[in-house]
Amino acid sequence: MVDIFVVHSGKDYDYVKGFVEPFLKNEIDVNGKEIKGSSNANVLTLESGEESNWKKDALKKIKCAQVVIILIGADANDPKKDDTMGWEVEKAIKFNKQLFILNKDNYDIPKYLYGINRFTLQKEPVAKTYKIDEIKQRIDDFANGIYKVFSDKYEAMSLEEKNQHKNELLDQYKMFQKSSEDLVSRRQSVSSFYITVNSALIAIVGILIGLVSFPSNIIIILFMSLTGIILDVSWIRILEAYGTLNSAKMKVIKLLEKQLPAILYEAEWQVMCDKLNNKKYVSFTNSEKRIPIIFSCVYGLIIIASIVFLVIKYFA
Repeated sequence: MVDIFVVHSGKDYDYVKGFVEPFLKNEIDVNGKEIKGSSNANVLTLESGEESNWKKDALKKIKCAQVVIILIGADANDPKKDDTMGWEVEKAIKFNKQLFILNKDNYDIPKYLYGINRFTLQKEPVAKTYKIDEIKQRIDDFANGIYKVFSDKYEAMSLEEKNQHKNELLDQYKMFQKSSEDLVSRRQSVSSFYITVNSALIAIVGILIGLVSFPSNIIIILFMSLTGIILDVSWIRILEAYGTLNSAKMKVIKLLEKQLPAILYEAEWQVMCDKLNNKKYVSFTNSEKRIPIIFSCVYGLIIIASIVFLVIKYFA
């Protein structure tokens, strides 16, 4: 189930409750006719009314939502909406939510929906504009783990034409599979670097305890321990980023395998997750994150010991 928050004007409240929400929940079709089908959407909307504590309610629902839809209605360009709809869009961007723009009737895109693209450095909309059925399809695909892998040109080909490109597909599969292996190697190199730096820091802390006189040694030890903790936090974030990227690569590989005779990675995942094995699978990312956590705990103990020593030295 995908949680969806809809940013809209008060004047569009009835439209959201009467069409957008039931359509996304698969209760009506695009023409408004009632249907019965399974739903992948849980729509979160604000109750209409000026006296409601809308900011608190909106912030809570934006944080919970996976998708934020911005509905552009007749009064979405009203300058007053900068402080309401614009505020909600700003929070959605802050919390890194997936944004979709739904233009009710080809209205101009409001200024609060424009931002600077960090790659092109050009001012452009913060999200793409989609039709309501396209948004629903994207949500259904996400809920079902379906992603677009093949180009429109390839999908339009006949079976015979697709067979002619089997070797090209296999080459692309091999190339992408190798990039996943290279990613694992780079992650191991990063971990080796951070292990070396942390080991050196702890060794230096041990040496300073004996070589530098009090209280200078304590100040240096505290500074280096804090530096070590900051490094470990950075290490954990890098491991999480590598884990996310590798997970995305594996999803693409499994989608490519559906066009090949054997689904090796899918079968491997099924074997690892099979509860009949009576074994719990622990991802490499979670296992590797334990190392910087252990180093951080060591630095934390050093900091606590140093502070206790200072207190005893000066106040005992």
